[in-house]
Amino acid sequence: MDTLLMSEEWLASLSWAVELNVEQLRGRNQRIVRSWWMRPMFFQRRQDGNRLLDDIVAERTNETINTFIRVKPEDLEFLLRSIAPEIARMNTNMRDAITTQERLLILLHYLATGHTFSSLQFLFRVSRSSISRIVKETSLCLNKVLRSYLKLPSTKQQWLEVSQRFEQRWNFPHAIGAMDGKHVKIRAPAHSGSDYYNYKNFFSIVLLVIVDADYNFLFADAGGKGGISDGGILRNSRLFQKLENKLLNIPDPEPLRVPYRVPVPYFLLGDKAFAYTDYCIRPFGGIHSPGSYQRIFNYRHSRARMPVENALGIVTNKFEVLSGPIRLPPDVAKHVVLTPLYLHNFLRKSASRHIYSPPSSFDRVVNGNLVPGDWRANEGLAGLQGVSSRAPDRLLNIRTHMALDFKHNYNHYG
Repeated sequence: MDTLLMSEEWLASLSWAVELNVEQLRGRNQRIVRSWWMRPMFFQRRQDGNRLLDDIVAERTNETINTFIRVKPEDLEFLLRSIAPEIARMNTNMRDAITTQERLLILLHYLATGHTFSSLQFLFRVSRSSISRIVKETSLCLNKVLRSYLKLPSTKQQWLEVSQRFEQRWNFPHAIGAMDGKHVKIRAPAHSGSDYYNYKNFFSIVLLVIVDADYNFLFADAGGKGGISDGGILRNSRLFQKLENKLLNIPDPEPLRVPYRVPVPYFLLGDKAFAYTDYCIRPFGGIHSPGSYQRIFNYRHSRARMPVENALGIVTNKFEVLSGPIRLPPDVAKHVVLTPLYLHNFLRKSASRHIYSPPSSFDRVVNGNLVPGDWRANEGLAGLQGVSSRAPDRLLNIRTHMALDFKHNYNHYG
């Protein structure tokens, strides 16, 4: 009898414990169950966010479109057709997919303004996490479809055409591009130590570019870590080995003109952040008296590098995301940094060219005086540090030979 009573008591206590555990589990479930799976304001995306975008495109006002996305409607339509197959998503029973137009416009507005994802989500009625994915995926896709707009010459004849254009427009022979590098601010990467911390005391990735005589990018690489010494930026780029091993089909050295016999290489024009090599010529160091061949050479060298300074200045001014800091991991940020450069080359050949880069955008030399371009009104990117470099006497003699030619055969300041 006692045993039976104990069994009943034990069963009752067990039943009570099970009920208690069920209630506790039910309480936990109630705490983690959300009252909605999407924030209510995002349900208004089709009514508010997309309508705003449609209205801006339909308005066809150049100033509004230029401020919002930097692209005219006809160029926007071309870009949409080009990338739609890769970025389109299917609607589901739960919700409509974010349209290709929204995806492209989110990216373009982000590039144009550099606004945070937190602020963009209220404008576009799209969550921060979705915007982050859209920026990454759409920038990669856009870079891919615009790849043909930004590429190095592949044949000797193409290099010679670039060089001829530099001589025609800037009176600098044997130039095959103007090279420069800039630090682009990023958010401090997790556990990166000093890898991305540069001499200017902020975190950055390094943008290395080559520009032709007409302000178009021929090459761009944004993979460099800001903490690398600036003198090693080129050495750590994917371009270096190709230059060193002569894999780019750059023409062989040849005399500047008859009756000279000194073979002069075809050079990239670099400033004091780059070493003087067989493929990169830099100005004379120090201060030189007016009228000296060194002073004349440095003036002509600086003048011929105006395309790279202007191209970087304009693209930074038009796409404010480059002013940073870019709040993305470095492996994503580098693709986002390259997208404005692809767009720069595309827009300068498209219907948007007059609103993107009118003549007042560029520096001009008038009667020997520099007239600054509009882009100089805003602070540009941080440049690279100068590096000490002792070139072989052979190269120093070639630079002197070119400088003397400039002194005797060109209008010094024209």
